[in-house]
Amino acid sequence: MTALPSQMIATASLVVALAAGPSVHASQKVDEPGVIVCVSDKWDEKEIGKDHKVVDYAGRCVKVPDAPGAAKTTEECTGKYEYKPDGSWQANGTCLVTVKEGETVSIAWQEGSGMGQNTYQATGGTGRYKGVTGGGTYKYDQLTTTLFGGRYHSKWELP
Repeated sequence: MTALPSQMIATASLVVALAAGPSVHASQKVDEPGVIVCVSDKWDEKEIGKDHKVVDYAGRCVKVPDAPGAAKTTEECTGKYEYKPDGSWQANGTCLVTVKEGETVSIAWQEGSGMGQNTYQATGGTGRYKGVTGGGTYKYDQLTTTLFGGRYHSKWELP
C-alpha cells in the first residue's frame, strides 16, 4: 500500500454521514456538525496508463457529533478513485451508516481535487431514518498512511 494523499478516504467516507441524536422524531430537521475519524482497510492501486491510476477503496469511519447526547455513528464505505495524468483526481462511492440502535442510512459520496469540501447525499434508510433526505460535507487530513481525521456537517430531514 502506498501513502494516501490527505484528501483520500471516503468516508468515506465518508465519509461520512449521520449524527442524529436518539431523540430524533419524524418530520424533524437535523443540523449536526462533528468530528470524523476514518481508517482505510483497502487501497488497491492499478496503473492504467502513464501517471493514470485507479484505486478500489474500502474503509470505516466513526462520527462523533458536537452536541452532547447525540448518537455516534459508524460507517462502512467502498469507492473508486481515479488519478489523472494532469494531477487531478476524483472519487465516488457509498457508505452504510449505522446508528447505535441498529438503524441505518445509505449515502453516496463524492470527492475530488477541484472540491473544497467533500460531499454526501442520503440514498435510503431504515427504521426512523426510512425516507431520510439531505446530506452534508466533510473534510479531513491524513494522519498516517491509513488513518484520517477531520470534521463533518450533516443536514438531514426525516419524514
